[in-house]
Amino acid sequence: MSGSMELQESLVKAGESGSSLSNQVIVQEARSPVDHSHGQGEEALKDVVCGSIAGVVGKYIEYPFDTIKVRLQSQPNHLPLQYTGPLDCFKKSLKQDGFIGIYRGISAPLIGAAVETSCLFFSYRLAGDAVRAAGFCQSEQDLPYPAMLGCGMAAGAFTSLFLTPIELVKCKMQVPLRTTGPTIVRPGILGVIGSIYRHQGFMGYWHGQTGTFIRETGGGAAWFGGYEGVKLLFKKVNQKSGPISDDYLPVYQRMVAGSIAGMAYNFLFYPADTIKSRMQTEDVQRLTGGKSTFSAVAKALWSQHGLKGMYRGCGITVGRSIPSSAFIFTVYEELKKRWPDRRAEPRHTESWLYDSRSYAAMDRLHALEVAAEKIVLDPKYHDVLTLVKGIRNGIVYGTKVRFPHALVMIFLFRSGSLRSKAWLVFKATRQHARNLGLFALVYKSSMLFLRHTSPTGKERHYDAFLAGLLGGYTVFGRTIHNSVSQQIVIYVFARVCLALAKLTVQPKGVGKIEGGGGGWGLLGEGEARHRIVKNGWPAFASLSWAMVMYLFRWHPETVQSSLRSSMSYIYVQSDDWDSLRTLLWHNK
Repeated sequence: MSGSMELQESLVKAGESGSSLSNQVIVQEARSPVDHSHGQGEEALKDVVCGSIAGVVGKYIEYPFDTIKVRLQSQPNHLPLQYTGPLDCFKKSLKQDGFIGIYRGISAPLIGAAVETSCLFFSYRLAGDAVRAAGFCQSEQDLPYPAMLGCGMAAGAFTSLFLTPIELVKCKMQVPLRTTGPTIVRPGILGVIGSIYRHQGFMGYWHGQTGTFIRETGGGAAWFGGYEGVKLLFKKVNQKSGPISDDYLPVYQRMVAGSIAGMAYNFLFYPADTIKSRMQTEDVQRLTGGKSTFSAVAKALWSQHGLKGMYRGCGITVGRSIPSSAFIFTVYEELKKRWPDRRAEPRHTESWLYDSRSYAAMDRLHALEVAAEKIVLDPKYHDVLTLVKGIRNGIVYGTKVRFPHALVMIFLFRSGSLRSKAWLVFKATRQHARNLGLFALVYKSSMLFLRHTSPTGKERHYDAFLAGLLGGYTVFGRTIHNSVSQQIVIYVFARVCLALAKLTVQPKGVGKIEGGGGGWGLLGEGEARHRIVKNGWPAFASLSWAMVMYLFRWHPETVQSSLRSSMSYIYVQSDDWDSLRTLLWHNK
């Protein structure tokens, strides 16, 4: 009993400590291997959840400043500067886009902030655990300050791999695309993602990785090092002023430490961020004479604007980092302090195990479940419930088939905003699911009606044909201008043609279904049938491709739109290229 009490006390004390990021791992003594792995998993979950929430809070605070910073950094060199400074940029952006427009493109940065902050805290803790495991310091002690800097660098390097694609999309979203006229194009997030892949391939998402790596590696050391260094100074001051715990720091002191950490991170490695933003938002090959490397862009910027150009927009960036980093560190640590520790919580079983009201509610739910189970298994309700399940299966299958197809085709090959594309995907999916669900209802109810009106009370050989005829006309026959209905009917017709061809050549016989199955035997068993069976598919495939290519070449308007688009991509767009890259990697 005394051993368990000591263990509980050590756990509670560890949970109360929230002042040091590197010392918030629960004490490991008196723990089994299972408890250790569980603790590591819970610590990882804490880092991800608390870091993500802190990152989202910080991003909402800093995003308007970040938009101004990116627009200042990305002003073209061959044109007069559009903005004279941060305040001028803010006024013009507010006038041009409104307040909501300053937050345009925040969806990708919110994801990026959650990913970045959770990765930073998670990898920083892992690096600290690795340093302790290597024997550089005892597990219950704080890391030496140089080790904290090294862990910060490792955390930044790891995070840069996840951050570069997100920041690439964010930068392209924040800078409006200007056309030859007065119109300003504002691309959607999925349009930007698709454009990057079409023009640069998969590795294009890591365009600017060198700049992000330099910024995050050095910035991670500055960020965590600045935070931990200022906290160490506050600890010394607190120890002189009174009997305050070594691990306790007031919230305002942690916010001050976070503010200084944010300023150090953004100021020291700001030139790398400027080069990265220029690479991700402008045609840098025109700027550098054909080279799009980090060093080429850096040399071009230095020769044109010098050190001042490298730090363009730095003031507003450092300014935004003061509240943002303060809230990120504070929210993260406060959330971790309040994370429920299930191993240290006393279990008051009497408060829930023997709660009569909970048992009464559970009994009522169980009684309803038993009654519903009895109804669905009662044979007299079978005919009605088969209609319900037929509708359900039609809707589910239609959704599963159409949603991924519509998602890929619309987001890759359609233009428009994210909202309009999402609405088109929803409409196509809803149409397909509704068509199949409604057809299942009409078909199965018709089959039930025909069977009950049959003199024998059994299904007749032509009932399925009549029920399908009625369902086809009701659901699909009156929607000729609906592309989803057209695709479904064309798909079914192609399968019908193949099935009829098989029935023509197959010999007569009894199939697996009672009253049906087997072929029609129209060709008999002679030599002609064997020749058709042998050569029928080659002839069918050859003629099908011959006809579709002829129609596409001379009557393309008659070819279904999705087929016409795919054939144009393969056979027409392959005629043009202007470089090795557009020959082998992507189309012009």
